[in-house]
Amino acid sequence: IPHDVRSLREDYMKPVNRGDIVRNLRIIEEYVERDSAMMDPVASEERLAFPRFQHLFAGGELLPQQVFIAALELGPSEMLNGQNLPFDAEVLVLRDNLVVAYKPLVAKIRQLRAREIDDLPMRGIVNFARAWTAFESAWLRNKEVHAVHALQPIAKAILSLEPLLLSLDKERLLPWPRVQHQKVVTLRCLEGFMHSLSELASTVLPSLSRELDHDPRLLLLLEHVLSLRGEKSGFTSCLDGASATPNVVFPDHQVAPKGMAKSSSSGALAATAPAAIGPLGGAARGLPVDGYTFKLLGASVGDAVAAGKLRPETGNGQAGRAKLAMSGTILQTAQLRGAGGGTNESEISKKSAVHAFELLGAFEAIKDLLLSLKSTLEHVDPALDRDQAFIRLLQRFEHCSRRAKRLLLEPDNLV
Repeated sequence: IPHDVRSLREDYMKPVNRGDIVRNLRIIEEYVERDSAMMDPVASEERLAFPRFQHLFAGGELLPQQVFIAALELGPSEMLNGQNLPFDAEVLVLRDNLVVAYKPLVAKIRQLRAREIDDLPMRGIVNFARAWTAFESAWLRNKEVHAVHALQPIAKAILSLEPLLLSLDKERLLPWPRVQHQKVVTLRCLEGFMHSLSELASTVLPSLSRELDHDPRLLLLLEHVLSLRGEKSGFTSCLDGASATPNVVFPDHQVAPKGMAKSSSSGALAATAPAAIGPLGGAARGLPVDGYTFKLLGASVGDAVAAGKLRPETGNGQAGRAKLAMSGTILQTAQLRGAGGGTNESEISKKSAVHAFELLGAFEAIKDLLLSLKSTLEHVDPALDRDQAFIRLLQRFEHCSRRAKRLLLEPDNLV
């Protein structure tokens, strides 16, 4: 950057000179409008092409001060969501050309206001208008490229959410037992969405404020916890019935081979040999969700059926019937049982229900937010890390995930 242009930019940004920018631009704009028939249009095509930046021109000015101040403050790059995105060299050159074209007009406007001259030179007005148009066009194009790049994580999260919701809708339509295969598809879609959501969180939240290893089985486990209680207090989740997915196993930490040290990791994967979700159709070591819940909380499908809290028609995609089949409960017997006395609820069972409402509620809030942004991404401010409402929702989900995972998927809870 030429030293003299940098000095000019710094000088114009000083409080003593910054207040004159609005007045000077207004005077220049009056001359541009007066002689518009002899000049090229000042407003660039990009001004209308990129709705994301319409707020810069909302006041209707031909030469809005926000654009000129942005030119004065423009550095070689900008920071969006923790990413340093450089501007093209062309933008920096055009920025300097704009500042250089502004300099002689500042002196002439002082003379005009002091009545030392009667008019501003037409050549200076034309040079400034051309420099403005060229800078505005290149700058807005670069800003849009940066915005698209910075919004890639949230776009991927929205794209990965759509197949999950489509699969959940199919579950409601398919008959038994074809719905079981669809539940497996739903689980794979959930895995993909959780991965995309984790990538999104990594761009706007520090590592200490988020869960570093999301396990989709945690959502299935908490949905199962709520289904066994039978009372959801008006709460609805798109994952209702997800815990009836077949071939999902949880680690049985007490059957680790002798000589193998117990892992201190809070993740359920660290203490078991197979993958997080057992191979579909294959033999995966570990506990099914109902067995894991009984071992951890002392509650099971049999208890819920006996208390009349779980029925074959309970849950999305005939989830109740699937859970009865997975637990070995006879369907006809379950249909004949009515409401009865339950067992005394343990403290960890009460805590797990609270965590279930919190985490599934946070999941629903994130899902609804992403769906609301689906058709408006071209309007979204790319600086997601400065969007307080979005950050609060994401922090809530990450915080609830860490708390629930610590309580329900840590090996020490099963000792």
